[in-house]
Amino acid sequence: MISLEHLMLDYSRYMMLLVEPGELRIIVANKIVEKMLGYSEAELLAMPITNIESSLQDVFYWEDVRNGQYQDIETQDGLYQCADGSMLTVTKSVKVIDHEGSPLILVQARDVQNEHKAEDALAQILSQLRATLESTGNGILVIDWHGKIANMNRQFSSMWGISDELLLEGEEADILEFIAGLVAEPEIFRMRLQELVGNSETEDILSLNDGRIFECRSRPQYLGEHIIGRVFGFNDITERKRAEEALRDSRDELEEQVRKRTESLQMANTQLLAEKARQEELIRQLEETQMQLLQSEKMASIGQLAAGVAHEINNPIGFVNSNLSTLQEYVDGMLALLAAYERIEGSLVNEALQNITHLKQEINIGYLREDIGDLLAESLDGLQRVRRIVKDLKDFSHVGELEQQSANLEAGLDSTLNVVWNEIKYKADVVKEYGGIPEINCIASQLNQVFMNLLINAVQAIEDHGRITIRTAYDEQNVWVEVEDTGKGIKPEQLGKIFDPFFTTKSVGMGTGLGLSLSYGIVKKHNGRIEVKSELGKGTCFRVCLPRAG
Repeated sequence: MISLEHLMLDYSRYMMLLVEPGELRIIVANKIVEKMLGYSEAELLAMPITNIESSLQDVFYWEDVRNGQYQDIETQDGLYQCADGSMLTVTKSVKVIDHEGSPLILVQARDVQNEHKAEDALAQILSQLRATLESTGNGILVIDWHGKIANMNRQFSSMWGISDELLLEGEEADILEFIAGLVAEPEIFRMRLQELVGNSETEDILSLNDGRIFECRSRPQYLGEHIIGRVFGFNDITERKRAEEALRDSRDELEEQVRKRTESLQMANTQLLAEKARQEELIRQLEETQMQLLQSEKMASIGQLAAGVAHEINNPIGFVNSNLSTLQEYVDGMLALLAAYERIEGSLVNEALQNITHLKQEINIGYLREDIGDLLAESLDGLQRVRRIVKDLKDFSHVGELEQQSANLEAGLDSTLNVVWNEIKYKADVVKEYGGIPEINCIASQLNQVFMNLLINAVQAIEDHGRITIRTAYDEQNVWVEVEDTGKGIKPEQLGKIFDPFFTTKSVGMGTGLGLSLSYGIVKKHNGRIEVKSELGKGTCFRVCLPRAG
């Protein structure tokens, strides 16, 4: 049965060890020792105390105990070795007690590891607070619940001229009275020092006898929900007040002068504002025109390059196509001749027939007959595809076209689509819904530029893989082209700005914000209009509407 004494030990919040001084053997250990150090009761009762207390000072102490030199220890920090090899920081006390005429050593210890961490953290916070307090440009004074000075920084004592002697030897009341004596209206200062309980913030302007002006702000200091004092902040605003006063004087003088010349200045101001607005609008128009000219020049250069490439490619394509056609005729003749030879194989002597048969097997004449036709057909088809690309480049560029001419917009859409196909083919499926619109008078290269901007915007709006629908239709007065995508859409608040120069909804580096602005200008020059509908998360549809009459 557990004794009451042992039960009381087990419920203690201290680790308690009773040590026999001769062999330094642990003879009693309470439950918290097992819990904190990780040893079982049997392990503890089988080991000497030096297995736990193994620091150098502990070894010396227990060696003295073994030699009969007993000494109490009031408080001492130490390290205890745990069962898993880790070390536990403790604060311990040691008491020599008498048990039936024999000495025993009672060790009481508690875990202070977290306390030390908290103390270090608190010391760091206090150091930071002190550094913050000293680095501020304001004078800080802290008054506690009892109306006594709890803290102040050097700036406070400096700005109030408190001597070192008064700081070191004077009473707190003497310091506060010294400060009050410097204020022109000391009762205001004393009253604020006494207002410790209220939870409101205060702000006062204190005029000093020497002409200086201090701004005094205070707020309550809380500990939890309880007010334990008040913090005062003092700022020397003498120069600011003098500057404000000088500014007021200057303002009054200026207002007087302005009143004398109000009418003429208002008229001049109105004219200046009008001229300024006109100049700003002119600058904006010039900048917009410059950027549009640069973009148009860029597109013209691209068109010239495309036309040049098309011209350079067209020449070799012509003679390669002609040569392949001639080669087709030659191969057809050779195959006909080969068939004629095969018909007379039966009349040949045995040795010659064997040689021919061997040669036919060696060159695989059957496969050669079948494949040579396919090779020529694929080559001719490839050339036709290259010729179509060249034609699309020429149609897209329309180099030198400055006046309106009759043009097929659906053909222009196809040419433009082929030019930008490499941008589109991996991100979107293209659906054409052409309505067979009639030709109209226009500058086709400029409208192709509009179509290219709309197609590139559509594919850039698609994040993964989507669909682009190109739709055409007409009525008695107009024709129109729609480019619709299944992209991320445009925010409602941005729809009214998308045709403004330099406005873009794309990421940085993805666009200049000029594409739609230039497109809008081109369509307007064709007496048409460009409209947009968009639903966020579902897609956008642009419609270019042009008059049939041009």
